[in-house]
Amino acid sequence: MKAANHIHKFRRKKYKSGNTIFFCVLDCPFKVEAELALGKVSLCNICGVEFEMNEYTIKLNKPHCINCNKVKVTDKDGNKRFVRKLTGVIGASLADELAQMKAILDVDKQIEEEKEI
Repeated sequence: MKAANHIHKFRRKKYKSGNTIFFCVLDCPFKVEAELALGKVSLCNICGVEFEMNEYTIKLNKPHCINCNKVKVTDKDGNKRFVRKLTGVIGASLADELAQMKAILDVDKQIEEEKEI
């Protein structure tokens, strides 16, 4: 059997006997027990970025990186729900756009205050 020359993308399978294994879904015969997958490098099932398997990710059916985790937020109404994190380029660009919008609103507010005087 030829060794795979790629980074594996894991999925977890739990059998009735209690055995849990991770197998590669990239047309590869690689399999590893869940306990032995700790520290292995894998591809994220959501964004496709390489990450190292840890205690949290070996419990997931489709392991994903820490950037794709969901965070708990509170709505205006006080309801709590989970949403995906905004990271990387998208998060940075949104932060820049929000800063520009805030600056525009501050300038508009100063103009209105000057008109009142």
